[in-house]
Amino acid sequence: MGEIYTCKVRDLTIQIDLDSGEQKEGVRNNELWRATTYDEKEPDTLDWLDTFMEPGDVLYDIGANIGQYSLYAAYRLQKTISILSFEPEALNQAKLNKNIVLNDMVGVITPYPIAVSHETAIEHFYSKNFAPGAALHALGEPVTQGDESFPPQNTQGIVAVSLDDLTGKFALPFPTHIKVDVDGIEERIVAGASRTLDDPRLKSVLIEVYMHKDIAERIKEVFFAKGFELFNSDLIDYSHGIVQNLIFRKPTEGTS
Repeated sequence: MGEIYTCKVRDLTIQIDLDSGEQKEGVRNNELWRATTYDEKEPDTLDWLDTFMEPGDVLYDIGANIGQYSLYAAYRLQKTISILSFEPEALNQAKLNKNIVLNDMVGVITPYPIAVSHETAIEHFYSKNFAPGAALHALGEPVTQGDESFPPQNTQGIVAVSLDDLTGKFALPFPTHIKVDVDGIEERIVAGASRTLDDPRLKSVLIEVYMHKDIAERIKEVFFAKGFELFNSDLIDYSHGIVQNLIFRKPTEGTS
């Protein structure tokens, strides 16, 4: 392993493996940036994990990157939760595995080197920046969020699987909660999850959306049709170019 960075995240201590703890001039060290902003980068995601997760739950972390939020959930629930972490990008997948081992979370967090999409197929996956901790990659064609094309620094073959096939054909443990952070193919993932969204065992979904055209409205229509409500509706900024987490939940008695 490389250098070990010890992160203080709310009241938890989590370790992150870094290739290097140094910041080169003009080049962002993505892993170091993630480690040093762990407690502040996505407070609403941490709030969601704090509020919604319970012992015995199953969390799907789709777009897990190097595993920050999988690790946080595992620590927060004191290993009483099962986490399936999906990360297709090769360098991030390697670091996800290293961080699971480093934090003694083998058997609690299971990493899957596959992409989640609308159908099950063999695809190409394009790395916008071929470095651990990087994001804004793309599946199928080198176009990231906001319909922005980019010259890929790496292209790899990958297996893509729909949520309905993960929970049906391949019989993975059914998710109680799903986190989606995939930088541009959110609608495809939702399109391949019809039966999963219908299932009453699924309690909540957090989906990160880059506000572009009417993508947020189209995603909301699907979830509303499946009986979900937008938990954080009063907090969403729909301005173009803003990244927001939409948190959907199935209403229970006393919450609607």
